[in-house]
Amino acid sequence: MNKNTGKNRTIVLMLFGAVIVLLWVVFYLITVRIIRQNMERHAMSAVGTIINDVGNELLLMEESSSILSGEESVKNIAGAGYGEDFYAMGRVAQETLEPALKRIINADNVIIYNPDGEFYRLKGTAPNTIAVRSFWIISEGKSDRMVSVSSGSDNYVGIYQKIEDNGKCIGYVLLLMDHRKVEKLLSTYNDPDYIGSALYYGDKLICTGGGIGREDLESRLEKAIYVSERSVGFTGYRIVVYCVDSVSLDVARFFRIALPVTILILVIVGFIFERFMRRFVKTSIDLELERTNLSLLKKQISAHFTVNTLNIVRALIGKGDKETAARICTELSVLLRYANASDEYISLLEELYVLKQYTEIMQARYPDKINVRFGEDDSFSDILVPRMLIQPIVENAIMHGLSGEGGNLEIDARSEKEDLFITVSDDGKGMDAGELEKARGTAESPDTDGHGSLDHIALANVRKRIEVLFGGEYGLDIESDVSRGTCVTVHLPLITSDKKK
Repeated sequence: MNKNTGKNRTIVLMLFGAVIVLLWVVFYLITVRIIRQNMERHAMSAVGTIINDVGNELLLMEESSSILSGEESVKNIAGAGYGEDFYAMGRVAQETLEPALKRIINADNVIIYNPDGEFYRLKGTAPNTIAVRSFWIISEGKSDRMVSVSSGSDNYVGIYQKIEDNGKCIGYVLLLMDHRKVEKLLSTYNDPDYIGSALYYGDKLICTGGGIGREDLESRLEKAIYVSERSVGFTGYRIVVYCVDSVSLDVARFFRIALPVTILILVIVGFIFERFMRRFVKTSIDLELERTNLSLLKKQISAHFTVNTLNIVRALIGKGDKETAARICTELSVLLRYANASDEYISLLEELYVLKQYTEIMQARYPDKINVRFGEDDSFSDILVPRMLIQPIVENAIMHGLSGEGGNLEIDARSEKEDLFITVSDDGKGMDAGELEKARGTAESPDTDGHGSLDHIALANVRKRIEVLFGGEYGLDIESDVSRGTCVTVHLPLITSDKKK
């Protein structure tokens, strides 16, 4: 792969990474926008619900206070001076108004005041301190019909109404609601937690959902993406509902982490892809060159074998043995068609059958000098081997191992688990240690330029074919001793007909 190709691929990877990052950013912006829109819609729908529920409670208190202020028994309490008549009137009013008081479930306390501040509880158990402070707020005119009063841990929110007789104020009726009840109503709408609410009277904060403080509330309102404010009738109360963008902030934090991680992953993947492509292209080119070289070597062997066989035919014709010459020509044509067939694999039984025909030709060339024995096994018909893989080894054994002097040649095969071993052994002249080392070296690093003799290329051809087809873990092994012969063992994966399919 040249430098320009590598540079172009790097540019493509960088552009691809930039597109991915851009898509991340666009996706983030769209996601945040959708989240915020959904949060705002949720908050808007919550406003109406909170106004209806919390507001109705306050409006019912206002309505109830107005009704009670017009009751005759209530006026009697307010008009009575402090004494036995005051409490007697209170008990009468309590009995008379008992059904009405039960219906005022939103108010925890109902208190009647006379102009001097004496009070009678028609309902509830609010502490005396609360009742006294409430009258002080009312009499001082510090609020208009609204009371928010505290004493220790007790906090109440209330609405009062004047009790009038002929246009003259003769007392007050006060309805109080426990502060915690209002907070509970507001907190009901704090789920999800990005929606909050608060109750105000004028500029005074009465209570908040979740019980958060004023400073925390003001901070949330400043950062809120949505704020809505509604008045509760003519009570003077107002409800504020806000939406804090906590969810999209979490999304932003996630994207800030995810974006650099994505870039890092892209860099790693790009680096791995670049190395893979370099290796893949190089391997593909190398394999193609190997196949081309093997094809040339195969043709070289076929040409060498054809020339040798034709020399045999010419010798036989010279001796007048035309019948044998004709038979060898027929066998030669069969062998050449077999050697150049397109199918790479053939059964081991067929390979051995063709080798028998080949050895018969060689026996005709060297009559009464070569004895050949083939191993036989029923499983050979199911085992597949590359076509014409063993013939160069057999020819090498006859031409160089036996060297025309004659001897025994044995061709056999055996399988062990997932491996197949084919052996070609002769009892010829053999090789000494130097020659054996040279033969092994030639098999590993052959001269494949087409000018070497057959003994230089036969073993190399076999090894290279095995490497291309099955990988470097398979190959061949050569063992030899002087005057004892040579044994070449071919190591292949065991491929059966079922596996091939």
